[in-house]
Amino acid sequence: MQTPSPFEPFSTPNWLRPRQKDRVLRIPARLMWGFLISLIFHAILFWGFLLDLLKPMKEPSQAPISVVLDLGVPVKSLPKPVEPPPEVPPVPEPKPQPKPRPQPKQEYQLPKKIIQSQNPNSAFKLPEPKQQPRSEPTPQQPPPPVEDFSSMIKRKQTDRNAEEMAAKQINDAAAAAERGPSEDERRTKNIMNNLKFGTNGLFQIKRMDPFNASFSFKGWVNDYTSANTQYYEVEAKSGEDIRLVMIRRMIAIIREHYDGDFDWISNRLGRTVTLSARPADSAGLEDFLMKEFFGPNYRSQDIYGR
Repeated sequence: MQTPSPFEPFSTPNWLRPRQKDRVLRIPARLMWGFLISLIFHAILFWGFLLDLLKPMKEPSQAPISVVLDLGVPVKSLPKPVEPPPEVPPVPEPKPQPKPRPQPKQEYQLPKKIIQSQNPNSAFKLPEPKQQPRSEPTPQQPPPPVEDFSSMIKRKQTDRNAEEMAAKQINDAAAAAERGPSEDERRTKNIMNNLKFGTNGLFQIKRMDPFNASFSFKGWVNDYTSANTQYYEVEAKSGEDIRLVMIRRMIAIIREHYDGDFDWISNRLGRTVTLSARPADSAGLEDFLMKEFFGPNYRSQDIYGR
């Protein structure tokens, strides 16, 4: 016989114990009904609580009351809410009135004057148009010849030599002005002052290059104080010597005043020489003046003395 356990009163009752044969848990009907009733009750409570949550909140019928406690500290008055300005109704735009049409001015027409011809049988003729003189077409100038390389180099060298010669003449004139008149210049001036009667003159070369040259002639009659200076320009053609062209122009000036013998004060010789201005003696006069201005070896030298 099995002894009862001391914890038997607190053990599972027999009606809850499964049978030993099938070992299946059996729940009595009373417990099942109580569980269902409890479940329905809780579902009803949950449904009512859910309806209260989903119900929309009602707005308070009265504005909230603000309560201010006076604790001895001055309370700043709340700023008044800014009221929006009253809306001003828009002023309707005035409709443009149509402009009155300007009435056309009444033009007063003067009565036409009828001019009666004195000779009504004469035929009316239009004046003949004046013929304008026809302008002659200007002839087209031929284009300048194309300059080759050698001619360009020669021309540039000639221009450079002319510039050097002009600069040398300016420097010599400045140096002569600084040092004063030389002995020969004073002697020449005394000779000129002594030539009181007749036509006298002084030639001076100003500028010279292979194709152009200029010189001056200072002439006076009977008195050196009445001297008048004139300037001349000469130009040499192709193949001509500019020095000989200038000497021939000087001889032409001499022949304007002398047609026979005349005195020439030679700075090269240092004395006065009598020369002839006759056409038959032109070769001798040209040779003398070439030597006088360009030296005795002018035939073997160029215009720059080289």
